[in-house]
Amino acid sequence: MNERKKVLIVEDTKMLRMSLEVILQENYEVAGAADGNEALEILRSFTPDIILLDLMLPYPLDGFSLLRLFKSSPTTNRVPVIIISGMSGDDKIIQGLELGANDFMVKPIKSKELLLKIRNLTGIVQINEENAKQKRLLSTRGSSNGNSKDFFEDSFEAIVEKLNEDELNTIPAIAKKMSVSVSTLERMIKAKYKMTPKQYITEIKLMKAEVLLRQGNTSVKQVSFQSGFNSVAYFCHCFKKKYGKPPKAYSANFVGK
Repeated sequence: MNERKKVLIVEDTKMLRMSLEVILQENYEVAGAADGNEALEILRSFTPDIILLDLMLPYPLDGFSLLRLFKSSPTTNRVPVIIISGMSGDDKIIQGLELGANDFMVKPIKSKELLLKIRNLTGIVQINEENAKQKRLLSTRGSSNGNSKDFFEDSFEAIVEKLNEDELNTIPAIAKKMSVSVSTLERMIKAKYKMTPKQYITEIKLMKAEVLLRQGNTSVKQVSFQSGFNSVAYFCHCFKKKYGKPPKAYSANFVGK
């Protein structure tokens, strides 16, 4: 099952901080800090998926200093930051965006807008992570066997990338296209990816499907075929096994929020 995403709120006004926590706690795991030092202490045991940051924090660690720390630390430099300001035309907002903040909100905070911004930013991060994971799976890694193995890997990955286009639905068909035996294909793929060819192919298909479902404007049947599955029922079975929910229910999490 997917864990709830984590939000760190850094806001010195207690009433606003508690109000934000109430808005978010139904859908997210929330931690709140009243100043920069408390935020850094929380980060020792809490890894957020997104940070809400008031720029006007008390001395000695104001919002700008904290934002610089977030963007320079390997543990938080990829975490989206939404800055909070009291004025829409505030130069401090521009300064915060120049320092790497991803978005901003103006007080008073509107709950619907806040939830949408958090959903969109964390969704983009997760999609980018899935795409990066897919590229790592599809990219050629260095090996002791030299260029011959690189060529083998490139060929296999290129075939997998076009799997639903070429309608190569079986491992023997892929092996034949690569001019190797099934046993050779299985042995080399197992050695490189630590999984069987079938498992690797299914993993790639499911990651493509997950990205499509997040967009929320495509039917489960269309997603199934676009990601290379010939059976909708089998696709639903595999997807639920990997992501903990049926495709339709998973997609519903990203519609209308």
